[in-house]
Amino acid sequence: GGKIPLSELATISYQTGAAKISRDDTRRRIVVGINVRNRDLQSVVDDIQKIIDEKVQLPPGYSITYGGEFENLQSARDRLLVAVPVALILIFILLYFAFKSVKEALIIYSAIPLAAVGGILLLWIRDMPFSISAGVGFIALFGIAVLNGIVLIEHYKELKHEGMKHSDELIIKGAGDRLRAVLLTAAAAALGFLPMAISTNAGAEVQRPLATVVIGGLVSATFLTLMVLPVLYSLFGDTHKHKLKLKKMPKGLLLLVLFFAIPGFAQEKDPGLEEIMKIALENNVGLRTASLRAMEAEALINSALDFSNTEVYYHYDQNNLATNELPLKVYGIQQDFEFPTVYTSGIARNRAEYEVQLKAYDLAVLRLESAIAASYYQFQFEMEKEEVYAYLDSLYSRFSTSAQRRFELGETNYLEKITAQAKQRELSTRLRQAGEEVTTAREELNKLLQAGENFEIQKIPLPKLQVKNLNAEGPIWKDYYDARINFFQKEKDLHKQQLWPDISLNYFRGSNEFMNGNLYGYQLGLKIPLLFIAKSSRIKAGGIAIERATAEAGENEIQLQARYLKLYAQLRKFEEALSYYEAEGRELSAEIMKTANLGYQNGEIDFFQYIQSLESANELTLSYLENLNSYNQTVIAINYLIL
Repeated sequence: GGKIPLSELATISYQTGAAKISRDDTRRRIVVGINVRNRDLQSVVDDIQKIIDEKVQLPPGYSITYGGEFENLQSARDRLLVAVPVALILIFILLYFAFKSVKEALIIYSAIPLAAVGGILLLWIRDMPFSISAGVGFIALFGIAVLNGIVLIEHYKELKHEGMKHSDELIIKGAGDRLRAVLLTAAAAALGFLPMAISTNAGAEVQRPLATVVIGGLVSATFLTLMVLPVLYSLFGDTHKHKLKLKKMPKGLLLLVLFFAIPGFAQEKDPGLEEIMKIALENNVGLRTASLRAMEAEALINSALDFSNTEVYYHYDQNNLATNELPLKVYGIQQDFEFPTVYTSGIARNRAEYEVQLKAYDLAVLRLESAIAASYYQFQFEMEKEEVYAYLDSLYSRFSTSAQRRFELGETNYLEKITAQAKQRELSTRLRQAGEEVTTAREELNKLLQAGENFEIQKIPLPKLQVKNLNAEGPIWKDYYDARINFFQKEKDLHKQQLWPDISLNYFRGSNEFMNGNLYGYQLGLKIPLLFIAKSSRIKAGGIAIERATAEAGENEIQLQARYLKLYAQLRKFEEALSYYEAEGRELSAEIMKTANLGYQNGEIDFFQYIQSLESANELTLSYLENLNSYNQTVIAINYLIL
């Protein structure tokens, strides 16, 4: 029942095998040799240590050390504790050098914990202990596991380079395209380690754990990577924060009409507009302000963990006597906490506020893009109109000169001469006005771009824009209002949690100069909010805020429905006018201009008929441009539908 003196120690019988003991008094050493079967060495040594601690009494000067294979095991374990972190760091560094992005490197890096799950699980299923060879297997596994992520992320980047937007379609298509490659990569590596995993030859005790870890990890990494990594890339892989995430459209009249909005149209890309959008998103101060608000809200998330100051105190009271009837000198520390759920609710509330600011930033981006698109195409329209007036001005200038010459030769009367001059001056005035409108439109666009006065905008033929399929983008405004409702709900929950009592912890020690040791004590208290009138008012106000936010969301949806229907009606009106010009008006205008010039030159029509014909052709051309610009502005208003 007691401990055995070392001098009486003869033999030890151990469940894993026989223990042979020899004694060396000259070196004050006892050597114990143990044959271990069907056990891992670490657990055997742990059991031996426990038995020796309980049963063996060592005389002064004696100590126990463990050598042989166990000593090698300890040395290998120490090296493994260095090798694994170094391998993980090197993998991350190589991923960063490959993708030049910390975000993408971290997304691919997520395959490592997913792989570790399978390796540990298969070791447990095969009833194998964690050994040094298993640790080496994890190092090999981590390197192989990231291959699947590299294959997948690279293909996503290729699809983006080909013009696909960051959307669910991109995620699904990329995963489908690389499914075979991912499976083949993992299967080839796993099958290569299969003979080692089932080996029974000499050295199999080293090979089996290593291969088991690699095979199990690759299985879990493959399937989890195909599910988890696309989700992570969908959430965090978008390099343009202003892009919308794909979401299912909610029900309602607005969403129905958006879904069926001119389905035959497809938006054509304008490289000039895309470049301008990019510049504006980088330079616009208002957008930067919205981004900083979101960053500020993100930085304040953990501000909910606001603990009160820790009180450290010294207390001396002659009435506070120790057992020796002398006053105690008391040293203590006190800390007050709110109820734990208050902190979790506070963090949830701050996260909800951060989401509101993110959605507000998305709305700011949408408004800026809408304003830039409208201003850009208004600028193109003004330049197109200026070209028309420049052509007409040159035409009327030649006609005025011709009329002046004919009057001098007596071939026409004075009325024709002054009428031609008046028309030419009228066109010159319109040309100058068109130039001023071009300057105004350029200044308006530069005000949004905020890229400097020297920024030049290339002129393009005024296109006919087409309505996007808004069902593929999702309503940002609805996300914003949903985020506001969620924020007010979280704030109300926080006020409710503040009805729970606060917690106070106090620990102190007391002593005096004639005491041996210290007296100690502790105190646990609850601060119950008996007077919670203010908290009750905040909870009530929180409920009202939720109702108000819900009502605002409903009002916004109704107004958007009405706005869309109005814009859609205008779009149809402008479409009819454009259809007429594209079918007949363009040819009629050119034919009128050609016939009028020939007829006037040949004397078939008089001056006033010629002027009337030019004005008719002029009105057709300018009317087409006006309708095209109005049509484009309406399309932009629909594509960026927001109040």
